[in-house]
Amino acid sequence: MTFWWIVGSGLLMSVIALVGGVTLLLDERTIRRILTPLVAFAAGALMGGAFFHMLPAAAQQMNLDRMFVLTMAGFLLGP
Repeated sequence: MTFWWIVGSGLLMSVIALVGGVTLLLDERTIRRILTPLVAFAAGALMGGAFFHMLPAAAQQMNLDRMFVLTMAGFLLGP
C-alpha cells in the first residue's frame, strides 16, 4: 500500500510541475489573465514550504508552547 502512495504522490507532483510548461500552449490573453494567480500560488508555495521546514527546527530550540504562541502571533499580527 505504501508503494502505491509513493507512486501516486510522485505522479501528482510531476503533473503539478508541468503547469509551467502548459502555459506555453496558451494564447497571450489567457496568460495575462492567469499570470497574477500563478505568481501568487508560486510565492505562497515557497513561503509555505520554508515555513513548514522551519517549524521542526524551532520546536527543537524552544518550548513548544512558546513556539505555537509566537507562530499564532505572527499569523494574527502579520500584514
